[in-house]
Amino acid sequence: MISQKQFEETLKKLESHPSVRGVIITSNDGLPISSTKNLSIEMRENVSALVASLVGRAKAVVSELEEGDLNFFTLDTTKGEILVAPEQDYVLIVLRNKQ
Repeated sequence: MISQKQFEETLKKLESHPSVRGVIITSNDGLPISSTKNLSIEMRENVSALVASLVGRAKAVVSELEEGDLNFFTLDTTKGEILVAPEQDYVLIVLRNKQ
């Protein structure tokens, strides 16, 4: 587990990229733990819940296919990308504009 200081530094570093719209850290249950301030509460809650559900499904697919563990995935959309990094205790979500 990373320290609070490392956590905050990582959040600021990700947030500083020009194409990043927002960063969310969510529990595996889909409850937002932390996020950048530019995202509304409703957006944080919706993204957290939906992505956590998707992570659960993606982990099941990877397991069923006997492909090891799920490390990272990207959702490519017309507005941008949703980068998802599931960890043991939380999920890191980065919303990024198309470049």
